[in-house]
Amino acid sequence: MAGAALGLALALSSVALPAPAMAAGFPEKSVTLVVWAGAGGALDTYGRKLAELLEKESGWSVKVDNRPGGSGAVGVSQIMTQPADGYNILVFTGTLTFGIAQGLIPFELKDFRMLRAMQSEPSSLAVLSDSQFKTVEDFVKYMKENPSGLKVGGHAPGGFHQYMLYQLMKSGGFESGWIPHDASGKVTLALLGKHIDAAMMTPSTGLAQVKNGEIKLLGVSTDKRSEFLPDTPTFKEQGYDIEGAVWRGIAVKAGTPDDVVNSIQAAVDKVTASADWKKFQTEQFQDSPDWKEEEFTKRAESDLSNQLEFLKANGYAQ
Repeated sequence: MAGAALGLALALSSVALPAPAMAAGFPEKSVTLVVWAGAGGALDTYGRKLAELLEKESGWSVKVDNRPGGSGAVGVSQIMTQPADGYNILVFTGTLTFGIAQGLIPFELKDFRMLRAMQSEPSSLAVLSDSQFKTVEDFVKYMKENPSGLKVGGHAPGGFHQYMLYQLMKSGGFESGWIPHDASGKVTLALLGKHIDAAMMTPSTGLAQVKNGEIKLLGVSTDKRSEFLPDTPTFKEQGYDIEGAVWRGIAVKAGTPDDVVNSIQAAVDKVTASADWKKFQTEQFQDSPDWKEEEFTKRAESDLSNQLEFLKANGYAQ
């Protein structure tokens, strides 16, 4: 899939796209949110709530177009084949930088305008409630005695959650394999179906099961205990110096005019100021970074630089 996206990217250099329209009355037609993951996961849930509230708060007409595959390359390529006019908005996650670094996403950060990071959420080590593992130490001890002895999985190869597992492996001194899934919702199903023994995942990935007790979180990658998960200890307080979060946000194709971007930002401001959005964030256990373009772009550039060690160590990048 990533190879197809690469061919598509090369083709863009020789295909003349229509000149972008200016923002007079933007939007004058339906806007499409291109969600680069499948239905049912945390990113899809965010994208659909954003679409709902853009319609409610700003009067837009919004469609959601799920484009999973290629570690995000399919969704990105869909955006890049459209005019830079703001009518196609990418809904994506912090795994963008992992995909670019690995060459799976055949574009660069400069090909995007990173408009807004709207959610931020840690990774967690998750098991079923009846698991023999009650703490991170239980898990680490078992893996030390049984290298790669458990099936551990999560969303995407070489992405944020595998990166967090890599950090735990380094801190705990054990080895583990990784079973990737192309949608976060599938991680929950794999854990519930006992196709994997443990998962590194965002708490919202199995939110219903976390809330009802079917899934137990052994540790989370926050600096201090999350207000949403006060009974779940951090990795740090259990002796493992691991911290990190994955963000979710929106971007448009580079070259989108400033007045169009300003119109999108103003509409998103109405969403984030709404009571519905704040309630949604609380219900989904989401922090709200609300980084706008300059701050968001700097964060993505920093992430891209910091992730290269992990990617090279695991054979995902040269």
